Amino acid sequence: MLSRRTVLGTVGSGVPLALAGCLNSAERVDAYIQFKAIDGLIEEPGRTVEVPVINVDASYEPNDAPPGLVHLGEEWADRFPTPRMPVVSDALHDAFTEQFDSVRYVVGTTSPEWAEDGESVGSFNVATSRENFNRVQVHNRVTASSDGTYLTIHSVDGLWNFDSNDR
Repeated sequence: MLSRRTVLGTVGSGVPLALAGCLNSAERVDAYIQFKAIDGLIEEPGRTVEVPVINVDASYEPNDAPPGLVHLGEEWADRFPTPRMPVVSDALHDAFTEQFDSVRYVVGTTSPEWAEDGESVGSFNVATSRENFNRVQVHNRVTASSDGTYLTIHSVDGLWNFDSNDR
């Protein structure tokens, strides 16, 4: 049987975590995935060189047209079985980290809830984890949050139904 001290200690440590979750939940929005991109980064004295690997963009017609393949580096073309729906395996991530100093996974999200200054939508196009990158595809409807520098995907909820205000 657990002691009273153990129970109170466990409950006491859980309360701040529960409150942190509640505080972040206000930042969660219903959004769609506008684009996905991967850049390899090479550090040189005094600067960072970005090498585009792949970039996939929304067609805004998810039921009629697939996402647009904007760029796919020739060197990596055979590593993406479905380039318009890129996913990065452990082996591919290892290949990136062998070639580049670091890898940046970017997912662009757009939401009416992020709109500012009379706009119909606002976007966060920021870095995310490889896990978040792999969880979503362009045109997905998601619940997401961002601090402006990093994106978190909380859930993937099917496809977004686009209208003329979603661009």
